[in-house]
Amino acid sequence: KEGIMDMKVKERMAQKIFSIESDKTILDVARQMTEKRIGSMLITRDGTYTGIVTEGDFVRKVVSKELLPRETPVSSIMTTSLITIESDASLMEANDLMQKNNIRHLVVTENGRTAGVLSMRDVSRK
Repeated sequence: KEGIMDMKVKERMAQKIFSIESDKTILDVARQMTEKRIGSMLITRDGTYTGIVTEGDFVRKVVSKELLPRETPVSSIMTTSLITIESDASLMEANDLMQKNNIRHLVVTENGRTAGVLSMRDVSRK
């Protein structure tokens, strides 16, 4: 019997991609993520995905540094090195990639295009 970790990334990824322009404020992003009940959001510049912001970034990069969410652009806290995985990779491969890079979100690609986002929560849910 196939285990959960043998499942493909595409079977668990969030296919609806939520994004926001890089000139928006941290507050704009936090409000959108709260409203949509999501743990990460891709950041765009001129229609291209240029970064990602996650819940953890708010603690590590905003609160701890006392940044002003209403005045600070999200581009100043986003992670710009997007780590990607192909949609037909296994959840085990995704899990290993997340652990190796100490991250909780991967951008999922299909034929070189962004197809979704996979979170550690997606990997670990039963």
